[in-house]
Amino acid sequence: MDDITWKRKLERRRRRRRNEWIVFSLFIVAVMSCIVWYVISYTKTPSYAMTEALESLHSDDTTIFQDHVDFDSVTLTAYDDLTGDMFKYDKQLTDHERAVFENFYVLIRTQMCNGAVKVIKTRLNTGKWTLPEEMLKGRQLGIDFDLLLERSLIRHTSIVGVENVDNLGDKATADVKVVEDYTQKPFTLKVTLENYGGGINIGGTSFELFGETFKIPGISFKLGGNDWKVVRVENYREYLDTVSPALKEDLSNYIDATSEIVDKYNDIFLGEQSTFAYLQQTSTGIISEDRRIQIAEYINQTIIPMLSARQAELNEIPVPQGAAYLANLRKESTAVTIQAWQFYSSGLLEDNSAAFDTAESLHKQELILDQRIEELIHDSAVAKEIPALP
Repeated sequence: MDDITWKRKLERRRRRRRNEWIVFSLFIVAVMSCIVWYVISYTKTPSYAMTEALESLHSDDTTIFQDHVDFDSVTLTAYDDLTGDMFKYDKQLTDHERAVFENFYVLIRTQMCNGAVKVIKTRLNTGKWTLPEEMLKGRQLGIDFDLLLERSLIRHTSIVGVENVDNLGDKATADVKVVEDYTQKPFTLKVTLENYGGGINIGGTSFELFGETFKIPGISFKLGGNDWKVVRVENYREYLDTVSPALKEDLSNYIDATSEIVDKYNDIFLGEQSTFAYLQQTSTGIISEDRRIQIAEYINQTIIPMLSARQAELNEIPVPQGAAYLANLRKESTAVTIQAWQFYSSGLLEDNSAAFDTAESLHKQELILDQRIEELIHDSAVAKEIPALP
Protein backbone atom coordinates (compact mmCIF):
# COMPACT_ATOMS: atom_id res chain seq x y z
CA MET A 1 0.00 0.00 0.00
CA ASP A 2 1.50 3.33 -1.02
CA ASP A 3 1.77 6.34 1.32
CA ILE A 4 -1.07 8.27 -0.31
CA THR A 5 -3.54 5.42 0.08
CA TRP A 6 -2.46 4.83 3.66
CA LYS A 7 -2.84 8.51 4.53
CA ARG A 8 -6.32 8.60 2.96
CA LYS A 9 -7.34 5.55 4.97
CA LEU A 10 -6.05 7.09 8.21
CA GLU A 11 -7.92 10.33 7.41
CA ARG A 12 -11.22 8.44 6.82
CA ARG A 13 -10.73 6.55 10.08
CA ARG A 14 -9.97 9.81 11.89
CA ARG A 15 -13.12 11.45 10.46
CA ARG A 16 -15.26 8.45 11.36
CA ARG A 17 -14.01 8.52 14.95
CA ARG A 18 -14.58 12.27 15.17
CA ASN A 19 -18.13 11.88 13.85
CA GLU A 20 -18.76 9.08 16.32
CA TRP A 21 -17.54 11.29 19.16
CA ILE A 22 -19.67 14.17 17.93
CA VAL A 23 -22.76 11.94 17.85
CA PHE A 24 -21.90 10.55 21.27
CA SER A 25 -21.32 14.07 22.63
CA LEU A 26 -24.63 15.26 21.24
CA PHE A 27 -26.30 12.24 22.85
CA ILE A 28 -24.72 13.09 26.20
CA VAL A 29 -25.82 16.70 25.81
CA ALA A 30 -29.36 15.56 25.05
CA VAL A 31 -29.44 13.26 28.08
CA MET A 32 -28.03 15.98 30.30
CA SER A 33 -30.59 18.43 28.92
CA CYS A 34 -33.39 16.05 29.91
CA ILE A 35 -31.92 15.71 33.38
CA VAL A 36 -31.52 19.47 33.65
CA TRP A 37 -35.14 19.94 32.51
CA TYR A 38 -36.38 17.49 35.13
CA VAL A 39 -34.30 18.90 37.96
CA ILE A 40 -34.55 22.56 37.05
CA SER A 41 -37.95 22.70 35.41
CA TYR A 42 -40.40 19.94 36.32
CA THR A 43 -39.27 19.52 39.93
CA LYS A 44 -39.86 23.25 40.40
CA THR A 45 -43.47 23.19 39.23
CA PRO A 46 -46.52 23.43 41.51
CA SER A 47 -47.67 20.06 40.17
CA TYR A 48 -44.49 18.39 41.40
CA ALA A 49 -44.71 20.25 44.71
CA MET A 50 -48.27 19.04 45.34
CA THR A 51 -47.42 15.45 44.41
CA GLU A 52 -44.34 15.52 46.60
CA ALA A 53 -46.31 17.02 49.50
CA LEU A 54 -49.04 14.37 49.28
CA GLU A 55 -46.49 11.54 49.20
CA SER A 56 -44.78 13.06 52.25
CA LEU A 57 -48.10 13.34 54.11
CA HIS A 58 -48.77 9.65 53.60
CA SER A 59 -45.26 8.66 54.71
CA ASP A 60 -43.54 8.57 58.08
CA ASP A 61 -41.68 11.80 57.31
CA THR A 62 -43.98 14.81 56.77
CA THR A 63 -41.17 17.35 56.50
CA ILE A 64 -41.71 17.96 52.78
CA PHE A 65 -45.46 18.40 53.30
CA GLN A 66 -44.76 21.07 55.91
CA ASP A 67 -42.36 22.79 53.51
CA HIS A 68 -45.16 23.15 50.95
CA VAL A 69 -47.80 24.68 53.23
CA ASP A 70 -47.74 28.22 54.60
CA PHE A 71 -49.63 27.31 57.77
CA ASP A 72 -49.75 30.88 59.07
CA SER A 73 -51.50 32.15 55.96
CA VAL A 74 -53.84 29.15 55.62
CA THR A 75 -55.00 29.22 59.24
CA LEU A 76 -55.68 32.97 59.25
CA THR A 77 -58.18 32.80 56.40
CA ALA A 78 -59.63 29.50 57.65
CA TYR A 79 -60.18 31.04 61.10
CA ASP A 80 -62.27 33.81 59.54
CA ASP A 81 -64.39 31.25 57.68
CA LEU A 82 -64.84 29.18 60.83
CA THR A 83 -65.76 31.93 63.29
CA GLY A 84 -67.49 34.40 60.98
CA ASP A 85 -71.05 33.44 61.96
CA MET A 86 -70.39 31.48 65.15
CA PHE A 87 -72.78 33.60 67.22
CA LYS A 88 -75.13 34.74 64.48
CA TYR A 89 -78.07 32.47 65.31
CA ASP A 90 -77.72 32.25 69.10
CA LYS A 91 -80.95 33.83 70.38
CA GLN A 92 -79.77 33.68 73.99
CA LEU A 93 -77.35 36.50 73.23
CA THR A 94 -78.34 40.14 73.05
CA ASP A 95 -77.09 42.20 70.13
CA HIS A 96 -74.52 43.80 72.42
CA GLU A 97 -73.29 40.45 73.76
CA ARG A 98 -73.06 39.06 70.24
CA ALA A 99 -70.99 42.06 69.11
CA VAL A 100 -68.68 41.67 72.13
CA PHE A 101 -68.08 37.98 71.41
CA GLU A 102 -67.50 38.58 67.70
CA ASN A 103 -65.04 41.41 68.37
CA PHE A 104 -63.26 39.29 70.97
CA TYR A 105 -62.69 36.48 68.48
CA VAL A 106 -61.28 39.02 66.04
CA LEU A 107 -58.87 40.31 68.70
CA ILE A 108 -57.55 36.83 69.55
CA ARG A 109 -57.29 35.78 65.90
CA THR A 110 -53.48 35.79 65.75
CA GLN A 111 -53.03 33.91 69.04
CA MET A 112 -55.61 31.29 68.11
CA CYS A 113 -54.05 30.74 64.69
CA ASN A 114 -50.56 30.45 66.18
CA GLY A 115 -51.94 27.80 68.51
CA ALA A 116 -53.56 25.99 65.58
CA VAL A 117 -50.25 25.91 63.71
CA LYS A 118 -48.55 24.36 66.74
CA VAL A 119 -51.28 21.73 67.02
CA ILE A 120 -51.08 20.83 63.32
CA LYS A 121 -47.28 20.58 63.28
CA THR A 122 -47.30 18.48 66.45
CA ARG A 123 -49.81 16.16 64.79
CA LEU A 124 -47.62 15.88 61.68
CA ASN A 125 -44.46 15.26 63.71
CA THR A 126 -45.82 12.92 66.38
CA GLY A 127 -49.12 11.59 65.06
CA LYS A 128 -50.96 12.99 68.10
CA TRP A 129 -53.45 15.83 68.50
CA THR A 130 -51.98 17.69 71.48
CA LEU A 131 -53.07 21.14 72.64
CA PRO A 132 -50.31 23.62 73.56
CA GLU A 133 -50.25 24.82 77.15
CA GLU A 134 -51.26 28.39 76.27
CA MET A 135 -54.37 27.10 74.52
CA LEU A 136 -55.39 25.06 77.56
CA LYS A 137 -55.24 28.23 79.66
CA GLY A 138 -57.53 29.94 77.17
CA ARG A 139 -60.49 28.26 78.86
CA GLN A 140 -60.17 30.86 81.61
CA LEU A 141 -61.19 33.47 79.02
CA GLY A 142 -64.11 31.40 77.79
CA ILE A 143 -62.24 29.91 74.82
CA ASP A 144 -62.46 26.18 74.29
CA PHE A 145 -59.71 25.52 71.76
CA ASP A 146 -60.45 21.79 71.59
CA LEU A 147 -64.07 22.50 70.69
CA LEU A 148 -62.95 24.98 68.04
CA LEU A 149 -60.68 22.33 66.52
CA GLU A 150 -63.59 19.90 66.42
CA ARG A 151 -65.76 22.45 64.60
CA SER A 152 -62.96 23.00 62.07
CA LEU A 153 -63.22 19.31 60.96
CA ILE A 154 -59.43 19.17 60.65
CA ARG A 155 -59.07 16.17 62.97
CA HIS A 156 -61.35 14.00 60.86
CA THR A 157 -60.62 15.16 57.32
CA SER A 158 -58.37 12.98 55.14
CA ILE A 159 -56.54 14.12 52.01
CA VAL A 160 -56.85 11.49 49.29
CA GLY A 161 -55.48 13.10 46.13
CA VAL A 162 -54.55 16.15 44.06
CA GLU A 163 -55.88 17.06 40.61
CA ASN A 164 -55.98 19.92 38.10
CA VAL A 165 -52.86 21.82 39.14
CA ASP A 166 -52.80 24.99 37.06
CA ASN A 167 -49.62 27.09 36.90
CA LEU A 168 -50.43 30.79 36.57
CA GLY A 169 -46.89 32.14 36.82
CA ASP A 170 -46.02 33.18 40.36
CA LYS A 171 -49.30 31.65 41.54
CA ALA A 172 -51.05 28.36 40.96
CA THR A 173 -54.30 26.62 41.82
CA ALA A 174 -55.02 22.99 42.60
CA ASP A 175 -57.95 20.72 43.47
CA VAL A 176 -57.35 18.73 46.65
CA LYS A 177 -59.64 15.73 47.06
CA VAL A 178 -60.62 15.13 50.69
CA VAL A 179 -63.11 13.03 52.59
CA GLU A 180 -64.72 13.76 55.95
CA ASP A 181 -64.08 10.60 57.95
CA TYR A 182 -67.30 10.44 59.99
CA THR A 183 -69.79 10.94 57.17
CA GLN A 184 -67.50 9.70 54.37
CA LYS A 185 -68.57 12.73 52.36
CA PRO A 186 -66.10 13.54 49.55
CA PHE A 187 -65.26 17.14 48.75
CA THR A 188 -62.87 19.08 46.53
CA LEU A 189 -60.96 21.87 48.23
CA LYS A 190 -59.75 24.63 45.93
CA VAL A 191 -56.32 25.81 47.07
CA THR A 192 -54.06 28.63 45.96
CA LEU A 193 -50.26 28.26 45.87
CA GLU A 194 -47.57 30.90 45.64
CA ASN A 195 -43.94 30.58 44.56
CA TYR A 196 -41.65 31.88 47.28
CA GLY A 197 -38.46 31.32 45.24
CA GLY A 198 -36.37 33.64 43.03
CA GLY A 199 -34.91 33.20 39.55
CA ILE A 200 -32.16 30.82 38.43
CA ASN A 201 -29.48 31.60 35.84
CA ILE A 202 -27.25 28.90 34.40
CA GLY A 203 -24.20 30.24 32.65
CA GLY A 204 -23.07 28.93 29.27
CA THR A 205 -20.05 26.71 28.80
CA SER A 206 -17.89 25.33 25.97
CA PHE A 207 -15.64 22.37 25.37
CA GLU A 208 -13.10 21.42 22.68
CA LEU A 209 -13.14 18.10 20.90
CA PHE A 210 -10.79 16.99 18.07
CA GLY A 211 -9.71 20.52 17.50
CA GLU A 212 -13.26 21.92 17.28
CA THR A 213 -15.03 24.04 19.92
CA PHE A 214 -18.60 23.25 20.99
CA LYS A 215 -20.64 25.85 22.90
CA ILE A 216 -23.64 25.35 25.21
CA PRO A 217 -25.51 28.64 25.65
CA GLY A 218 -26.54 29.92 29.09
CA ILE A 219 -30.15 29.44 30.23
CA SER A 220 -32.27 31.66 32.50
CA PHE A 221 -35.15 30.21 34.49
CA LYS A 222 -37.75 32.29 36.28
CA LEU A 223 -38.93 29.26 38.23
CA GLY A 224 -37.21 29.69 41.55
CA GLY A 225 -36.56 26.79 43.83
CA ASN A 226 -39.18 24.21 44.67
CA ASP A 227 -40.78 26.78 46.99
CA TRP A 228 -44.41 26.42 46.00
CA LYS A 229 -46.57 26.70 49.10
CA VAL A 230 -50.30 26.42 49.68
CA VAL A 231 -51.33 29.81 51.07
CA ARG A 232 -55.12 29.64 51.09
CA VAL A 233 -58.09 27.30 50.90
CA GLU A 234 -60.57 29.22 48.80
CA ASN A 235 -63.74 27.24 49.57
CA TYR A 236 -63.19 26.12 53.15
CA ARG A 237 -66.45 27.75 54.25
CA GLU A 238 -68.27 25.80 51.56
CA TYR A 239 -66.72 22.60 52.89
CA LEU A 240 -68.01 23.36 56.40
CA ASP A 241 -71.46 24.15 55.06
CA THR A 242 -71.52 20.93 53.04
CA VAL A 243 -70.39 18.52 55.74
CA SER A 244 -71.59 20.11 58.99
CA PRO A 245 -75.35 19.57 58.48
CA ALA A 246 -74.93 15.78 58.45
CA LEU A 247 -72.73 15.92 61.54
CA LYS A 248 -75.20 18.18 63.33
CA GLU A 249 -78.06 15.84 62.47
CA ASP A 250 -76.15 12.91 63.94
CA LEU A 251 -75.39 14.95 67.05
CA SER A 252 -79.00 16.03 67.45
CA ASN A 253 -80.29 12.48 67.06
CA TYR A 254 -77.83 11.19 69.65
CA ILE A 255 -78.74 13.93 72.13
CA ASP A 256 -82.43 13.10 71.72
CA ALA A 257 -81.76 9.37 72.11
CA THR A 258 -79.83 9.88 75.36
CA SER A 259 -81.90 12.70 76.88
CA GLU A 260 -84.07 10.37 78.98
CA ILE A 261 -81.01 8.73 80.57
CA VAL A 262 -79.32 12.07 81.18
CA ASP A 263 -82.43 13.64 82.72
CA LYS A 264 -83.05 10.59 84.95
CA TYR A 265 -79.57 10.59 86.41
CA ASN A 266 -79.45 14.37 86.73
CA ASP A 267 -82.47 14.12 89.01
CA ILE A 268 -80.85 11.27 90.96
CA PHE A 269 -77.57 13.13 91.43
CA LEU A 270 -79.43 16.26 92.47
CA GLY A 271 -81.09 14.29 95.25
CA GLU A 272 -77.79 12.73 96.32
CA GLN A 273 -76.20 16.16 96.63
CA SER A 274 -78.34 16.91 99.68
CA THR A 275 -77.31 13.60 101.27
CA PHE A 276 -73.63 14.33 100.65
CA ALA A 277 -74.00 17.87 102.03
CA TYR A 278 -75.64 16.47 105.17
CA LEU A 279 -72.79 14.00 105.73
CA GLN A 280 -70.26 16.83 105.39
CA GLN A 281 -71.92 18.98 108.08
CA THR A 282 -70.12 19.40 111.39
CA SER A 283 -70.54 21.80 114.28
CA THR A 284 -66.81 22.11 114.90
CA GLY A 285 -65.55 22.30 111.33
CA ILE A 286 -63.62 19.09 111.86
CA ILE A 287 -64.95 15.82 110.43
CA SER A 288 -64.52 12.92 112.82
CA GLU A 289 -62.84 9.70 111.78
CA ASP A 290 -66.13 7.78 111.94
CA ARG A 291 -67.82 10.38 109.75
CA ARG A 292 -64.93 10.30 107.24
CA ILE A 293 -65.34 6.54 106.98
CA GLN A 294 -69.10 6.99 106.53
CA ILE A 295 -68.61 9.54 103.74
CA ALA A 296 -66.02 7.33 102.00
CA GLU A 297 -68.42 4.37 102.08
CA TYR A 298 -71.17 6.56 100.66
CA ILE A 299 -68.87 7.62 97.82
CA ASN A 300 -67.71 4.08 97.03
CA GLN A 301 -71.04 2.34 97.46
CA THR A 302 -73.46 4.96 96.10
CA ILE A 303 -71.94 7.79 94.07
CA ILE A 304 -69.35 5.87 92.04
CA PRO A 305 -71.74 2.97 91.21
CA MET A 306 -74.34 5.51 90.05
CA LEU A 307 -71.81 7.18 87.75
CA SER A 308 -70.82 3.78 86.35
CA ALA A 309 -74.47 2.80 85.88
CA ARG A 310 -75.22 6.04 84.03
CA GLN A 311 -72.30 5.52 81.67
CA ALA A 312 -73.26 1.87 81.13
CA GLU A 313 -76.74 2.95 80.03
CA LEU A 314 -75.28 5.61 77.73
CA ASN A 315 -72.99 2.97 76.22
CA GLU A 316 -76.05 0.97 75.20
CA ILE A 317 -77.24 3.77 72.90
CA PRO A 318 -75.92 3.52 69.33
CA VAL A 319 -73.62 6.44 68.54
CA PRO A 320 -73.89 7.99 65.04
CA GLN A 321 -70.52 8.91 63.58
CA GLY A 322 -71.25 12.63 63.82
CA ALA A 323 -71.87 12.29 67.57
CA ALA A 324 -68.66 10.38 68.35
CA TYR A 325 -67.01 13.47 69.82
CA LEU A 326 -69.84 14.03 72.33
CA ALA A 327 -70.04 10.35 73.23
CA ASN A 328 -66.29 10.23 73.89
CA LEU A 329 -66.47 13.41 75.97
CA ARG A 330 -69.13 11.81 78.16
CA LYS A 331 -66.98 8.71 78.66
CA GLU A 332 -63.97 10.85 79.50
CA SER A 333 -66.00 12.99 81.91
CA THR A 334 -67.33 9.90 83.70
CA ALA A 335 -63.84 8.39 84.01
CA VAL A 336 -62.33 11.63 85.37
CA THR A 337 -65.25 12.13 87.77
CA ILE A 338 -64.89 8.61 89.17
CA GLN A 339 -61.14 9.14 89.60
CA ALA A 340 -61.80 12.41 91.44
CA TRP A 341 -64.21 10.69 93.85
CA GLN A 342 -61.77 7.81 94.39
CA PHE A 343 -58.95 10.17 95.37
CA TYR A 344 -61.33 12.14 97.58
CA SER A 345 -62.35 8.91 99.30
CA SER A 346 -58.70 7.96 99.79
CA GLY A 347 -58.02 11.38 101.26
CA LEU A 348 -60.81 10.88 103.79
CA LEU A 349 -59.71 7.40 104.83
CA GLU A 350 -56.00 8.17 104.97
CA ASP A 351 -56.24 11.85 105.98
CA ASN A 352 -54.00 12.47 102.95
CA SER A 353 -53.78 16.08 101.72
CA ALA A 354 -52.03 15.00 98.49
CA ALA A 355 -55.04 12.83 97.61
CA PHE A 356 -57.35 15.79 98.21
CA ASP A 357 -55.19 17.96 95.92
CA THR A 358 -55.35 15.33 93.17
CA ALA A 359 -59.11 15.06 93.60
CA GLU A 360 -59.44 18.84 93.23
CA SER A 361 -57.29 18.85 90.09
CA LEU A 362 -59.39 16.07 88.56
CA HIS A 363 -62.57 17.91 89.51
CA LYS A 364 -61.37 20.96 87.56
CA GLN A 365 -60.78 18.74 84.52
CA GLU A 366 -64.28 17.35 84.94
CA LEU A 367 -65.77 20.86 85.00
CA ILE A 368 -64.00 21.72 81.73
CA LEU A 369 -65.29 18.54 80.08
CA ASP A 370 -68.83 19.08 81.39
CA GLN A 371 -68.83 22.67 80.15
CA ARG A 372 -67.66 21.45 76.75
CA ILE A 373 -70.49 18.93 76.71
CA GLU A 374 -73.00 21.62 77.61
CA GLU A 375 -71.71 23.87 74.82
CA LEU A 376 -72.10 21.07 72.29
CA ILE A 377 -75.66 20.46 73.41
CA HIS A 378 -76.37 24.20 73.34
CA ASP A 379 -74.86 24.54 69.85
CA SER A 380 -77.00 21.62 68.68
CA ALA A 381 -80.13 23.36 69.92
CA VAL A 382 -79.08 26.58 68.17
CA ALA A 383 -78.38 24.66 64.94
CA LYS A 384 -81.98 23.41 64.88
CA GLU A 385 -83.16 27.01 64.64
CA ILE A 386 -80.84 27.99 61.79
CA PRO A 387 -82.89 28.54 58.62
CA ALA A 388 -82.23 26.02 55.86
CA LEU A 389 -80.07 27.24 53.00
CA PRO A 390 -82.03 27.74 49.76
